Amino acid sequence: MPELLPSLSSSVTTIALRDAREQLRDRFLLWAVLSLVVAAIVSAVTGAIALHGDAATYAMARDQLLALGRDASSIAPPEFYPLKLLRGTIEQIEIMGAVIALIAGYRAAAAERGRQTLALILTRPMPHWTYKLAKLIGGLSLAAASLGIAFAAMAALLPLISGVALTGGDLLRLALAWGAGVLYLSALFTLGFGLSLWAKSPASGLIYAFALWILVVLVAPQIGDTMDPDNQVAGGVFAQLSVPRAEQDRIKAGFAGYESFRNGIEVASVTKHFERFTFAILGIKDTYTGTPIADVMADKRGDLLFLFFFSLGLGGLVLLRPINPDRLTKEN
Repeated sequence: MPELLPSLSSSVTTIALRDAREQLRDRFLLWAVLSLVVAAIVSAVTGAIALHGDAATYAMARDQLLALGRDASSIAPPEFYPLKLLRGTIEQIEIMGAVIALIAGYRAAAAERGRQTLALILTRPMPHWTYKLAKLIGGLSLAAASLGIAFAAMAALLPLISGVALTGGDLLRLALAWGAGVLYLSALFTLGFGLSLWAKSPASGLIYAFALWILVVLVAPQIGDTMDPDNQVAGGVFAQLSVPRAEQDRIKAGFAGYESFRNGIEVASVTKHFERFTFAILGIKDTYTGTPIADVMADKRGDLLFLFFFSLGLGGLVLLRPINPDRLTKEN
């Protein structure tokens, strides 16, 4: 057993490094990832330009007061939350990132099956799960690297363009959002890889993966949002009608069953859990703007755990399900 572990570790490392080299040489994946990074940065930079205008307006008003010999404290300094500008970035990861992850998973399986090398690899004296683990590590590395570049670029550009510096807490929030994004994209990579590996043909696996993607990423969250009456009016129905908080709670209590059903549809989507966690930790959702990180983590721990166990469960399913070498050798 002690001799076996280094051998398995070496096999995993060898396959993972080879997979990483193939990903770097894959021009489609390279351009797709670059497109995601650029789209995420452009979305954040556009908002940063607007925030720079707000900060400049405040600075100008303060300077005018000082020039008149008046106390600048008469104008309360506004609170700027630059991380709220990342709403578009998170939405890009939800949709565009999910598509890239599925295709990357498909290509990771299709490359070996298309070259007829998978059956040959499986003849080596190593467990089948070793090969699949190496592929999943490659997918996780791709997600971590691409999102790392995007978030690092935004951490540098946001204060540079907006003129509002990021605090240590802001950087921690970005790191947490990055971690949630890695879990989310890794799960979708695993889905695309697993289905393309097991299906009669890799293309069929990709079709199945996209069908599940449409259901989980697009349909379920949209149904939940559409069924929420508060989303049908800008600012919310209660806010527009000036309904007191106590009355809001009384009305909601009468529709508890409906709300549980609506929320159940939403939480069936891994995308919704990713969105809820990141919107909260970055302060995009107004309810959590300025809320301490510890409080947000306590409130959104369930969403983060769902992301973790969803990704872990899919990975375990892919690792445990065996590959049939006889069927692979009969492929055209």
